[in-house]
Amino acid sequence: MTARRSGPHVTFTSRDVRAGCFCCHGSEAHWWGPQAQGTAARHHDATGHQTWADVVLSVRYGREEADSRQLDIEAAIAARAP
Repeated sequence: MTARRSGPHVTFTSRDVRAGCFCCHGSEAHWWGPQAQGTAARHHDATGHQTWADVVLSVRYGREEADSRQLDIEAAIAARAP
C-alpha cells in the first residue's frame, strides 16, 4: 500500500492485478503483480490469443484510528504473562 498526502488528508492506495490467457490457461490467472496487465497485452500481440486482466484499485482516506479495546486486551494479556 502506498501512502501520500493529497490535500488536507492522507491517502493510501493499493493496486492488485492478475491476468491470463483464455486459450492457454482458461479463466485461471497465470500472471500476477504490477507486470501482469502488460504481459497479457504482449502475449496477445505475439499470439493473437484472447487475454484478460483484472485490476483492483483500493483507495483509503485518512489514518486508521487505533482501537482502544485491542490495546486493553493486549495489556491484559501482558499483565498475566509469567
